[in-house]
Amino acid sequence: AGGADRSVTYDTIAPTLTLQQAAGQADPARNASIQFTLTASESLDGATVAASDFTVTNGTGTTVTGSGTTWTITTTASAQGAVTIAPSGTFSIADPAGNTQGTAGGADRSVTFDSVAPTLTLAQASNQADPTNSSSIRFTLTASESLDSATVGTSDFTITNGTGTTVTGSGTTWTITTTASAQGAVTIAPSGTFSVADPAGNTTTTASGSDRSVTYDTIAPTVTLSGAPSGTVAT
Repeated sequence: AGGADRSVTYDTIAPTLTLQQAAGQADPARNASIQFTLTASESLDGATVAASDFTVTNGTGTTVTGSGTTWTITTTASAQGAVTIAPSGTFSIADPAGNTQGTAGGADRSVTFDSVAPTLTLAQASNQADPTNSSSIRFTLTASESLDSATVGTSDFTITNGTGTTVTGSGTTWTITTTASAQGAVTIAPSGTFSVADPAGNTTTTASGSDRSVTYDTIAPTVTLSGAPSGTVAT
């Protein structure tokens, strides 16, 4: 007897699903287009995978693309902050045999959207004596948000009358320490290559701050004591 199609697949097991941030998605991200991924233990029926299956917070214009076991949910961030995804109240996805799954695993379902560069202040450290007889002089760079440490270095600063400059810190507070070279004012300013970024890659090339000078003075004053004029009595 002829006939080629003599097999039928029996499948009563619903697919196992995982919903989370896409593998290549930057987080934090400065691009408003945010992607999440739905992955399945078996191919899904495309007719059952739709934007209505997902609840997106702080996102709009959600679309779903993909096939088989991998589906990408793309949304556009509405505002700065967390963009999150979750199965919606009508979440129901099936395999080609009609086995329906109403839940999905996955823990990392949030991406932080950040397109605003940090605001920076560069000034004398708050506890720095001025004038001072200690040659170790400290300035502080403070930021409105955490900075990417890879973008904060000694080359970002120009020091006058200082040497051996180092930069330490993390998050929003960074200390620039230098050693005074001579008596007088030790000053700091953003260098010509000043460029500091947050973890999302938003770059700032300027910094406010007015008190950027510390006077280094290790010379004791010279005191002259004159005698009382002749014929007078000191009291």
